[in-house]
Amino acid sequence: MADRMNPVSAFVRGIGTGAWLTARALRGVWAPLWTGDPLVEAGMTDSLARFTWGPLPTLSVLAALTGVIAGVSVGRLLQSYDAPLLILGALDTVLLREVLPLIVGVFASGSVSVELSSRLGAMSLAREIDAIEAMGHDPVPRVLGPPIIAVLVASPVHMLAVAAAALAGTMVPVHLAAHVAYRDMAAIAVSAASGHALLIGMAKALLFACLAFGVGATIGAAPVRVPTGIGRNAGRAFVTGLLAIFVAAALWSALS
Repeated sequence: MADRMNPVSAFVRGIGTGAWLTARALRGVWAPLWTGDPLVEAGMTDSLARFTWGPLPTLSVLAALTGVIAGVSVGRLLQSYDAPLLILGALDTVLLREVLPLIVGVFASGSVSVELSSRLGAMSLAREIDAIEAMGHDPVPRVLGPPIIAVLVASPVHMLAVAAAALAGTMVPVHLAAHVAYRDMAAIAVSAASGHALLIGMAKALLFACLAFGVGATIGAAPVRVPTGIGRNAGRAFVTGLLAIFVAAALWSALS
């Protein structure tokens, strides 16, 4: 009751719970994974499909549309200012360092956080967690281990996909509006500055995905006694994940 009355205490406890569940899942998943635990193997296949490969088409389309929007705006700007290399270089940096990691993070909040909280809530309601414990197994690495591995694999894959889609999306409107050669835009996209920005974007996307995982695991770990509690937890996970990701993005920008 005290935690409910004290948001700061609840916030700190939530951070600690999320970090503890993440570390426990990572530390304990490897042994059952290598020994061929059927529960972990099935969970690994399902998690990779849900969190790594499944979101790629949607993320790529979102990134391409973001690139088109940015390209149209920059194309209009270049019609007034003749500084294509400078403006396009800044555009690539902003997309790769700031915008695209947030797109990946927001998508993770809507998928990883919601999926985990809903799945854990359903397992709690069906007493599946109790069944795993009754079999003498630790439920954390077997339930949360495959998703955290899939999330860690997904972050660089998703950033590479959205970077390629967004940069490609910027080229057509910029070429049509400002007559900048595709060759020049491609040279900027593969420059050292863009590569550095992409690495920073990957680091951000990894942080945001881990935050989404921690939020989903923390909220999903709360006991669920009625089916409607699953939906409430999913909504809380989405909103809390978004808030955590945007706070982390703001702090990163302020401290970098």
